[in-house]
Amino acid sequence: MKHDFTSIPDRSKFGSAKWNGAKNASVEYVPLSVADMEFPTAKPIVDDIKKLADEAILGYTSPTEEYNDAVISWMKRRHNFDIKKEWIIQTPGVINALSLLIEATTKPGDGVIIMSPVYYPFDVTVLARSRRAVYCPLINTGDRYEINYTELEEKAKSAKNTAILFCNPHNPIGRVWTKEELEKVADICCNNGVFIIDDEIHNDLIMPGYTHTVMATVNEKTKNNIAVCTAPSKTFNLAGLQCSNIIIPNDNIRARAEACNKINMQMHLNIFAYTACTSAYNKCEDWLDELITVIADNAKCVEDFMAEKFPEIKVYPLEGTYLQWLDMRSLGMTHCELREMLEGANIYLDNGEMFGALGRGFQRINLACAKSTLEKMLVRFENAVNEVRAKWAAEGKPYHQTLTVGETLEGFVYNSAKGNDRKLEETIKKNTLIVFARYYECEITQKILTLLKTAYPLLKAAGCDIKVVMQSDIGTISYAQTKYPFELISDKDAVLYDRYNIFEADSAVNLAAGDRLFEAAVGKDIKKIFNTEIFRSYMNPNSGNGKRELQLCAFVAVDPEMNVIYSHYCKTIADFPNIKELAEGLKS
Repeated sequence: MKHDFTSIPDRSKFGSAKWNGAKNASVEYVPLSVADMEFPTAKPIVDDIKKLADEAILGYTSPTEEYNDAVISWMKRRHNFDIKKEWIIQTPGVINALSLLIEATTKPGDGVIIMSPVYYPFDVTVLARSRRAVYCPLINTGDRYEINYTELEEKAKSAKNTAILFCNPHNPIGRVWTKEELEKVADICCNNGVFIIDDEIHNDLIMPGYTHTVMATVNEKTKNNIAVCTAPSKTFNLAGLQCSNIIIPNDNIRARAEACNKINMQMHLNIFAYTACTSAYNKCEDWLDELITVIADNAKCVEDFMAEKFPEIKVYPLEGTYLQWLDMRSLGMTHCELREMLEGANIYLDNGEMFGALGRGFQRINLACAKSTLEKMLVRFENAVNEVRAKWAAEGKPYHQTLTVGETLEGFVYNSAKGNDRKLEETIKKNTLIVFARYYECEITQKILTLLKTAYPLLKAAGCDIKVVMQSDIGTISYAQTKYPFELISDKDAVLYDRYNIFEADSAVNLAAGDRLFEAAVGKDIKKIFNTEIFRSYMNPNSGNGKRELQLCAFVAVDPEMNVIYSHYCKTIADFPNIKELAEGLKS
């Protein structure tokens, strides 16, 4: 090969966000997580940046004719998309562009449709602009993902939903949507007044055998109802230079976007960004072509390895991006155990739950690395799985049970103010509601305890008892017990939560979705939600409180024979059952 795709650069000294996020990152343990590449920058880009640094005054800079011509030519050559200079708006990055376009094309409180699982900043970007994230999950057929057109049309018909964040190619699943698929999505959106915000940051990274279509090119109606977000950053690994180009053919929409850009005080890009983008598009096409063959070869390496060593793991075909999506649920681990195993083996991938609840048990592998790096990671993966399986064989597999109606709850031993090592089955004398709350001091737990204390006479009259499990030590539990008529149980290390698959939320956004405080913030003042202890602790990993701040709750009822007669695993912090209806159900 003409270009260097075999070296392993040491990024530890240069403040790499990707490497800094991995505990033991090194040239031996290269992170394959965040979507930037582990390859040396293409030489023409480096040379042109050096020349600029030597010769230019590093002041405020506007796009040059050469820059605009490079972008226009690239879109024509690589994507058969004829654009005009006037259509282009520069922003520091595609996430910035998405935020800008949400502000320009929707109103506070509007719904923005998102197809999940998807790149994790999508919903945060929507909510940060005081809009609602409206999820339209993709259909996992087992072999690939497809768009749910029926649900998309249903959501698009709602006047409350005015835009869609569309990802093409789709991150993390690696789909390159066909022209026919794009036409269907475009028709639904255009016919229902839904503006298309099209994230095409990966559109240059198309694997051999697949064809990418810029959504704006499917027909004139779509071209007038879309903003296409592009950048050289993923293609040439230039994210640190902060450069992206939004292409908006519609004059009115573009004027609104430009106004929002100015209101946000976004005036100029980094001076080096213009030069790097121009150099990449004009001088590095052969580098990109070689890169694509390297990525395709790495994808095959993973596919072949898993087929031989772990055929139960589903590797989804990589159509585009350099991010491979793997379904590892068949390994028999919870997503928490899988994450723990990988971290213990110094394997740094992107956990599937980052992309939404539908990603639990999946992993995303960044293939933009030297093949030797990938092969070392795969060897560590094999060893790690074998170690876990050997441990299971010797000690028994960790017990997990999702408590569903009709199953028998396998009892546990617990500590409470009533004594230590109490056996649950010996204390269940009547229908009993077992509530798995959070830690005692938490405002959500306090809300639950108040709710249960108020409802206790009703439940007692229905012949029911209550027990509340909390992630607090026995001292705290003993103190709290004096305030409540039902038994409080200490599970400081959340052993029971892990045993019964009562997981943490996948993100702070998902934790709070549906909460009245959160809903009040959407369309008004999004900052209100960040004033809670939950968010302060979650957003500050150095807070040192040691709590599972994303912990969700569960309400489970059993009869005296320990049969589960009611089960509700909360999806958000506000997802509580109706206690009055629950009492009636338990009574009957």
